[in-house]
Amino acid sequence: MKSASLGKIIPVNLMVLSATVCSPCALGDEPPRDGLWRANGGLAVTLSAGNTRSQSLSLTADATRRTAHDKWSLYAQALGSRAESKDLTSTTANQWSAGARYDHNLSKRMFGFTGLDFGRDVIRLLRLRSVASLGLGYHLINTNDTQWDLFGGASYRGDEYIDPGVLVRNQLRTKFNSAEAMIGEDSTNTLTPSTTFKQRLAASHGLNSDGGYRATFDASLSVAINHTMSLKVSLQDRYDSLAETPIKPNDLLFFTGVNVKFGG
Repeated sequence: MKSASLGKIIPVNLMVLSATVCSPCALGDEPPRDGLWRANGGLAVTLSAGNTRSQSLSLTADATRRTAHDKWSLYAQALGSRAESKDLTSTTANQWSAGARYDHNLSKRMFGFTGLDFGRDVIRLLRLRSVASLGLGYHLINTNDTQWDLFGGASYRGDEYIDPGVLVRNQLRTKFNSAEAMIGEDSTNTLTPSTTFKQRLAASHGLNSDGGYRATFDASLSVAINHTMSLKVSLQDRYDSLAETPIKPNDLLFFTGVNVKFGG
C-alpha cells in the first residue's frame, strides 16, 4: 500500500540509473513462451536543494518466465523520500512491496492461479501486510497483440501495525486479519511493434464483520528505445476503505523513466 503523503510529492521525470534485481511487475512487455527468465527494473533518484532540500529514491524490478502451459511472475518495489526545510526534517515516504504469482492453464481459455504478496508502509504505520490468494481466470482475448483476462477467487490478508496501532472501525489495533473475496481484470495491448500498454484492476472485499474493501489499479505505457532500454510511464492507485483519520484511504503514485531489460 502506498504512503498517504505520496499524493503531495509525486515524483515526476525519474531517470533510471541502473537495474540489478530480478523480480516482475505485472506491468512489462509480455515475454515469449520459451521457458526462459526475463527481467527488467531500475534505480531512480531525485534531489533538490535551496530553501527546501529533498531526496527521493525509487527501486523497481520484475521478472517473468512463461511456457505454453504456465507462467511465473515476480516483482519488487521500494520508495523512500525525505524533505528538509530550515530545522525541520520529515520522512514523506518509506515503503516497499514484493510478491510472486503462478498461473497454470487448465484449458485454452481457463487458468488457475496462486499468489503471495508482502508490503510495508511506515507512513501508514503498516509494519507488514501479507496476502495469500488463490483463484481461477478466463482468457477473454488471447491474440499476439492483445491479451485480456478476467479473474476471481479468495485471499487472506494479515496486517501488523506499528505501535501504538491504527484505528479500524474506531478500535485501536496492532493486528488485523481477514478472509477476502477478490475479482479483477488485466490486459496487455501491443499498440505498435515498439509500444505496449498494460493495465490491471483488482478489488477485494473482507468477509468478516469488520469487512472493508481494497482496490488497486496499475497502468503502464512502454516505448522501446532499443532491445535493452525503453521509456516507461506508470500510474499506481491504491484504496483501502478501513483507513481512518489521519491516514487517507487513497494513495496515488506516478513514475516516468527508463527501463532496462535483462535476459532474452
